[in-house]
This record gives sequence, C-alpha cells and structure tokens, in this order.
Amino acid sequence: MSLLDLIRPKYQHHNPKFRLVAVKTLEDISLLAEIAQDDPSSEVRNAAINRIEDESLLEQIVMNSKFHETALTALKKIIHEEALFLIVIKSNDLNIINVAIERIKNEIFLADILKSCRSLSTCIAATEKITNASLLIDIHSRNIHNPQILRAIKDRIKHLT
Repeated sequence: MSLLDLIRPKYQHHNPKFRLVAVKTLEDISLLAEIAQDDPSSEVRNAAINRIEDESLLEQIVMNSKFHETALTALKKIIHEEALFLIVIKSNDLNIINVAIERIKNEIFLADILKSCRSLSTCIAATEKITNASLLIDIHSRNIHNPQILRAIKDRIKHLT
C-alpha cells in the first residue's frame, strides 16, 4: 500500500477490492458512471453499472466505454426502447447495434433503423423484426438502392402476406 492510498478516496485505491467496496457506498451517480467507463477492473465496473438506474447515463456508458463487455453490461440494463433506438442510430459497434435491435419491438423504431441503417446486417436484423407488411411495402418504395436490402424486404413481405 502506498502513502497515496491512505489519503486519496477509496474509489481511487490501487487495489480493486478497496475500489469495489467504495463503489458499493458511493452516492455520486455521475462518479459511478465515470468509474463504470474507466476502471481497469471489470468487477468494479460491473458493480458501478449495477448501481446506476439512469438510462441516459447507461447510454453514455454503452457509447463511451473503453471496454466492450462493460458496454454490453450497461446495454442489458436499458429498458426503454427509445434509448435502445438511439444507441442503434449512434453506435459504430455492430455487436452493440445488433444486441440493441434484438430488444426493440416498436416497429416504428425498427422502420426508422431500416430507413437509415449503415450496414447490411443491421438492415436485415431490423427487417426480420418487422411484422407489418404495409410498413415494409412503404419502406421498399422509398429510396433504398442496396439490392440485398431490397431482397430482404421483399422476402419478408412475401413471408408476411
């Protein structure tokens, strides 16, 4: 233990066991979010995430964490589909995007994802979740130029009708 460990806050201690104890008692939610994003210990990061209920902070962790497993842990705590939708729109991580799409049921959000998606796998994942054929027909008639996406939409419409 260094002299610094005696004077600095326990959440900054070099030993993750001390940081873990500190996280369990911290009241500052923004500090918990910072720890959840940056702490070198996955156990400490997960403990911090488990204490956070604010979905906007969880969304920030998903978008900004240096650690993929931490982003996934935070993503699993998000309940509101609007937050999941925003993650799909903003994220560049295909794994995060696909996990978020799996949890979205709102077909308007799924249609918006399909209209603006940046990858084939994202478009297909959104297409496969839409059950409203008329919505898919409307999307198909828009300015979609990718033949694979158009094929996926046509196949889904055929499956639904």
